[in-house]
Amino acid sequence: MRLLFVLDQWPELSETFVVNELQALRRLGHDVRVQAAQRGGRANPEAPGDIDVHVLADDDRRRALRDLLWLLARRPLACVRDGLHRRRWGREEWARPLHALAPAARAVLERGDEHLHAHFAAGAALDAMRLAALSGRPFSVTAHAYDIFLKPRNLREKLVGADAVFTGCDYNMRHLRRLAPEANLHKVVMGVDARTFHRRAPLPGDSDVLAIGRLVEKKGFDVLIDAVAQLPGVRVRIIGEGPRRSLLEAQAERSGAGDRIELAGSLAPADVRAALERADVLAMPCVVARDGDRDSMPVVVKEAMAMELLVVASDEVGLPECVLAPWGVLAPPRDADALAEALRDVLALSPQQRASAGRAARAWVCVHADVDTETARMAALLQAIG
Repeated sequence: MRLLFVLDQWPELSETFVVNELQALRRLGHDVRVQAAQRGGRANPEAPGDIDVHVLADDDRRRALRDLLWLLARRPLACVRDGLHRRRWGREEWARPLHALAPAARAVLERGDEHLHAHFAAGAALDAMRLAALSGRPFSVTAHAYDIFLKPRNLREKLVGADAVFTGCDYNMRHLRRLAPEANLHKVVMGVDARTFHRRAPLPGDSDVLAIGRLVEKKGFDVLIDAVAQLPGVRVRIIGEGPRRSLLEAQAERSGAGDRIELAGSLAPADVRAALERADVLAMPCVVARDGDRDSMPVVVKEAMAMELLVVASDEVGLPECVLAPWGVLAPPRDADALAEALRDVLALSPQQRASAGRAARAWVCVHADVDTETARMAALLQAIG
């Protein structure tokens, strides 16, 4: 297939799963190019440099107007329908003017893209839905988390209008089925490349806890800090950046465990893999934020499992689907005491028990969350659409 990935930003460091899926599609022999609304704020250094990328924000007004005239001459009725719908879409989210989308629509028609696929059912999905109508091409969307639960803008129309909808866990599937039972929904796990995520040395066998994610409420890192404060000798390193950094730093100091809690900031993918290699346990204490924002099944959990780490997580969102015994322990969300107890139990395991559980975690990922297998399933469904 000739595929167009429609994205809000490219290449964004926090969206490594997009790069992983794109690369898997290329390994399968598909021709993939990228259209992004803007360039990523924090570029992923592992994004392929040989991808054909069109960034809408880079188009000058003269080109946009020229391409709009070109599009009006060839798809007049589709352009009229787009204009009629744009006001309705705009009640829930910003819908870019048709002239701003015209260069992308012309590129689809001239380059022969056969299918449009959006990651996130937010602005990218609206762009993809409009481009599909303007070009007569099918489109699909992968819905993730914030776009479903925090900002479900025009969500039902996007789900029903898409030729296929993918999401990464049963937790999301149940919600989307309630919202749009007639949509063509499929679970495709956001997979991991186990060739990249594999151990090069035995587990350290120490008491180093790692947490990875944006510093936002839904990650539950405040709960983790309170839990670690109850565990003398346990160290935690939190990789990520975000608006709650100063709050978490202050909490760590107040807890009396500030010397054992490191907020390491954002790291490149290779440095994240190195941190996973040195850690003993991954903590993922996700919560449903007060505004409704939440995770689904964080990719980093599966990456840690591929690296044979044990995982302590909250019994929330899609985490119970992958954090299983013997490698995983779940605690109630927002319960620092229960999280501390779970960490204490895991860290008390012998090196042999940890290694055995870690091998089981990796085996689960290789069967249930392999990026090539999951992407091949998605590609087969897209090809069936025709």
